[in-house]
Amino acid sequence: MNEREILAYLERDRVLRIDMIEAIKRGRAEVLYAEEDAVLLKTHPGFYLIVCETVEAGEKALSGITEYRAFVAHNEASRDAVQRTFPKINHCAACWQAYYPKTEPIPLPEVCEIKPFPKDQIPFLLSVYDPDGEPERYAERVENGDVLAAYRDGEMAGFIGFHGDGSGGMLEVLPKFRRLGIGSALEIALHNLALSRGWTPYGQIYTTNNASRKLQESLGMVISDGAIYWMYEESV
Repeated sequence: MNEREILAYLERDRVLRIDMIEAIKRGRAEVLYAEEDAVLLKTHPGFYLIVCETVEAGEKALSGITEYRAFVAHNEASRDAVQRTFPKINHCAACWQAYYPKTEPIPLPEVCEIKPFPKDQIPFLLSVYDPDGEPERYAERVENGDVLAAYRDGEMAGFIGFHGDGSGGMLEVLPKFRRLGIGSALEIALHNLALSRGWTPYGQIYTTNNASRKLQESLGMVISDGAIYWMYEESV
């Protein structure tokens, strides 16, 4: 399958596969396998996105992988194929996909000032969001302008950014600034940043997080009916 055919296949369920579609369109994906019954992408070292029509097709697509950090399975068949191929995987989190279907920027509420995240605050970002994270990965995102910070009365109130796969996330609002609309403002600012780059804004919501789902719906996001599955080995 060529790129046009792969995208046509993925577009059969645009909302559930929007991360795969955007990874290809943004030049972030390496196509490892593409047949009529399965597509496997690699977005960054050790991270794989897969969708398949049958478990057997998924197993065939995954057969060449020897090292991994995480898989995102886009239906039950691909979830089961990952589990069969890599039985040591013991974490499987179901998420809804969400994407913004329009191309016009969203009006930004005037509840805070939003700027690119400052490079000298990366240790703070790690301490709040990912204490065990790799500073180099976050430094690269900050250098690329992929992380935004919110300020209120001159004080950093929160931040948001693109994950390595291109999805929106990393949302944190510091406790003293919550319930002021800053989280919504950060989400809108990140969506608008994606739109300014010609991207479709998208993100993922744990199926247990109904509050986040309501927030995404209030911003005009389309939510998938089915779930995708983040899968990896977790230390017990």
